Order: sequence, then structure tokens, then C-alpha cells
Amino acid sequence: MEEQTSRRQKKKQRMKGTIEGRTFRELLIFTLIMVIAAVLFGLYLYYVGVRREYEEKSWILAKSTSTLVISSSTEQTSERILGLYERMTPEEQLKQESEAYQSSFARVMNAPFNALRNRLNYLYTDGGAVAGYIAAIDIKNNRLVYICDGDLKPLTFRPPGAWDEMSRKDLETFMFGTPENAFDRMYGKYSVPAVITRTGRYGYRCTGCTYLYTIDTYPVMLFYDMDMREVIISGRAYLIQYLVLLGGVAVLAVVLILKRIRRKIVHPIRQLTDAAAAYTGDKREKRRSVTHFSELDIHTGDEIEELAGTMKDMEADIFDYVMNLTRVTAERERISTELDVARKIQEGMLPHIFPPFPEREEFDIYAVMRPAKEVGGDFYNFFLIDKDHLALVMADVAGKGIPAALFMMSSMILIDNYAAMEDPSPAKILESMNRQICKNNMAEMFVTVWLGILEISTGRLVAANAGHEYPAIGRKGEGFSLFKDKHGFVVGGMPGTKYRDYELTLEPGDSLFQYTDGVPEASNTDNELFGTERMLEALNREPDAAPETLLDRVSSAIGEYSGEAPQFDDITMMCITYYGPGGKNKAMPGLPADDRESEEGKEQQ
Repeated sequence: MEEQTSRRQKKKQRMKGTIEGRTFRELLIFTLIMVIAAVLFGLYLYYVGVRREYEEKSWILAKSTSTLVISSSTEQTSERILGLYERMTPEEQLKQESEAYQSSFARVMNAPFNALRNRLNYLYTDGGAVAGYIAAIDIKNNRLVYICDGDLKPLTFRPPGAWDEMSRKDLETFMFGTPENAFDRMYGKYSVPAVITRTGRYGYRCTGCTYLYTIDTYPVMLFYDMDMREVIISGRAYLIQYLVLLGGVAVLAVVLILKRIRRKIVHPIRQLTDAAAAYTGDKREKRRSVTHFSELDIHTGDEIEELAGTMKDMEADIFDYVMNLTRVTAERERISTELDVARKIQEGMLPHIFPPFPEREEFDIYAVMRPAKEVGGDFYNFFLIDKDHLALVMADVAGKGIPAALFMMSSMILIDNYAAMEDPSPAKILESMNRQICKNNMAEMFVTVWLGILEISTGRLVAANAGHEYPAIGRKGEGFSLFKDKHGFVVGGMPGTKYRDYELTLEPGDSLFQYTDGVPEASNTDNELFGTERMLEALNREPDAAPETLLDRVSSAIGEYSGEAPQFDDITMMCITYYGPGGKNKAMPGLPADDRESEEGKEQQ
């Protein structure tokens, strides 16, 4: 029993968040608002209509009976009463309830006055009014001064000379009529001199009047009061009937609308939700199926039907996509494995054991290559041609990735082969290499190369430059600067290209730093280049340091400058310090003994 109650509670809780539940609540709130607005507006129209009816009725009654009360005796009575009222001081007028005030007007209540009073009583009683009287308007003091009251009851009779205080607006309405409102202009109603008041003495009444004559400055008018309590009673009955009828229609409308929404919106969306849940469950269990949305039978003729059709197409597309993605992922894993092997092969081809010639004390060399992708197109190389000649190579293949890596390997092999020839020169090696590459260069690739051959015994360096960066020469005690050598055209760019050798001499303690364009063209997040100036600044922080230290300085400077910016090009650097035939200790006599021992130990390692 408790389990069933719990299930029902959960169902009720779920209903609160469903489209059906929210729609029902919103429709109910909207209907209540509309019912309340309709009732209020209906009551307003009812009140305006009834009020207008009473105003016209009281005015017409006054206008139609005005000729029956006008006579010479009526005017004479009015003149006597208003004359007595006018001669009183303001203080005396305020004491209308006193015997002295009332006795001043008592002699006016003669036979003609009583005859007029009886006639007024008959007229308002016969016309359905609750009061009829003749009164003058004291516009100066905002008062209604009684001339003759047709009420025959002693307790409610207003004697002549008595007055009621009224608002200036009501008095002006008596004289000029009711101000027109929007409904009067809409329905062509005319202005009538009638006022509806609610007072403690007279209750809820509608007072209409018509003009009789003027005594001095006092307009004298005939007034009839209609009892408005009937409006309240009939309005209450109208409200109850209107609420019951409108509420019933509203509830019926909500039920019909909700039923249609359930059939046209809620049920189709629930079908889509169930299909999506089944689809997700199948994917979680790794079951492949494309029948969840395809089996739906939704025909609403609106956007939901279009959504169902789109979901069917999407399900089929996702299935195809997953199948293709599985194949692509497997292929990508295979390619990644092959690229990893290619990277290892490329790393293995480049000299990567340092120091590479531990038995040679005449020089110290170090190099690094950091590709932008798994494999790169840059390469460096150094090898002994014979005991007294060391070949130095720095090259940059156009492009990146596997094509550049393949071109790089073939270029590296060609340089090694042509350097093994008798009496090699850098220019002849580059010319032979260019001739061989241009024979079958269907991919139209090219490579920039700086190639130098160092005579170890003398420090004489013969080099040639095929469109590569300027080398940086570090003179002992002076720091690094660019050596702007003569450039030839790139290798592989044009058959028959000629290259020229140039010479320079490295003195003991001098260093040569060579690099690819990935160093000066490294950029930061604002796409600003690192540049050769910053490169030289990093080298000159400690220009006489070991080659490995110099390369670490430049790498750190590039990393600090680039920040979070991605690496777009391969970064390759090589540095050689020449010590001469006497070795490091002779070339660097200022080096402390401890440092010399540590350097020797590092070389032996």
C-alpha cells in the first residue's frame, strides 16, 4: 500500500514538470485572469449603462413635470425664501438647525406653499422617484438651498431655507450637464444634468434636475431623486450569473484545449522522448540500431511532425557517421602508430648522442630539432669527412609533415653521399644535390641549405648558402652577430643553379650558431614574430657558454615569448664552439679549474 502511494506521489511530482501539467496550470491561470477581466469589464459596462439609464430617467421626469410646478406663487415663494437667506450673515446661515433659523422661514409655509408641496409629492411618487423638491443653487458657497420639499414625512422633510453642502463639480453638473466620456461619444449619448451621490443622510441616489427660473444670482431648479439601491441588488445577481456562466464556459474551453494539446503536442513529444531514451540506452549498451525514430507514426501536420522526420534522418545520419567514425578512428590510430615510427626513424637519422666525438677536444657541438608536427622537414647534420674536416649542415624543407620528412631524408642522404667525394666543396655538393633533385621533382618541393666544411686544424670554414638563414658568429669576448653571407637559390627550385663558396676563420673560443626560420618566425598570441634581434639577445646573455647552454637560452627565450601561442613551424638549432688544436683548456684559459673538470666529465659522459 505504501509503495503504491509512493508511486502515485512520484507520478504527481512528474506531472508538475511535464508540458501537460505546465500547460494546464498556465491555461488555468490565463483563464482565471480573462474571467476576472471579463467580469470586471462587464460590471463596469453594466454599471455605466444602468447609471446612464437612471440619470436620463430622473432628468426626463424633472423636465416633463417642470411646467406643472411653475406659477407666480411659486416664484413669489422662491423670492421670499432666497431674500431671507440672502439677508442672513454667514454665521447665521451656518446655524440652520437652530430654532431661530427655522422660525425665520416658518411664515413662508402658507397655503400656496403646502399646495406646491403636495403637488411635488404626487409628481415624484407617481414618477417612481423617492424625492422631489425645488431648490436654488448657491454657487458662491457650494450649497443647494431648499425652496419646497415634496416629502410629507416630518422626519425626512427639508424645510424652506435649509441647505445641503455639495461639491462644485456636482453643482456645475446640475447647471451644465454631465461631462461626456468615451462611451457617450461612442454611442451618441447626450449630456444630462444628473448626479449620482452616496451620502449617510440620503443613501445611494441619482439626482436629476431641470432649470425653472433665476432669482437674483440663484438658479432655481426642480430636482428628482431616484433610489439606486436596486442597482446594487441587480448588479450582485448579474455578477453571480455572469460568473457561473463564464466560469463554466472557461472550464469547458480549458478541458477542450488541453485535450487537443495532449493529442497534438504532448503525446507526439512523449513518443519522441521515449524513442530518444531507447536510442540512448542502445548506444550505452553498444547496440546498433536505426529503428527507434523510424518506427514513429506522428502526423500532426505541424513543426512536431517536421521534427519527427528530422529525427528519423538524423538517426540514420548518426548511424552512418558512427560507422564512418569507427573506420576513421581505426585508420587514424594506424596512421598515428606509423607516424610515431616515422618520428623515431627521423630522430634516429639525426645525430642525437652528445658529445658526438668525445675523443676530439678541438671543438664542442650540440644541436636540437623540435618539429611542429609528428615529423618535420628541418634537419641538421654534422660528420667527419676525414680526420681534419668536419661537415656542418642546416636545412629546411618547404612544408611540414610526412612529405617534408621524406624529402628531408632524401636530401640528407644526398649530402652525405656527395660529401664523401674527393676534394668536396660546399658549392659543388649543393650543385650535385640540386641536379639530382630536379631530375624527378614531380612534387616541386625545395629545400634551403647551409653547408659548411670546417678545417679542424686551422679553424678555416668554407661554406655555401642555398637560400637559408644567415649564420650567427660568436667571437670570443665580443658576443654574437649575424654573418650576412652570399645566398644562392634554393635546392630543387631550378635546374642548373650555380652556388659559390665563401670562407671565414674561427679563432679558438669562437662559436657558430646556425638555425632554421622557425626560430626568428616563432610568434606570440598577438602574431608578433620573435625575430633575430631577440635571438641574438638570448645568445649574448652568456656568449662564451657551452653550445648546449646557448641553445637552452634561445629555446627558453622562444618559450617565454610565445606563451600559449601554438608552434607553427619546425624549430631547429645547431651550435659549434671551436677550441683549436690545443683543446678547451688552452682556448679558454680563464675557465676555473672546477669548471674545466666538470666540462671534461660531461664530455666523457
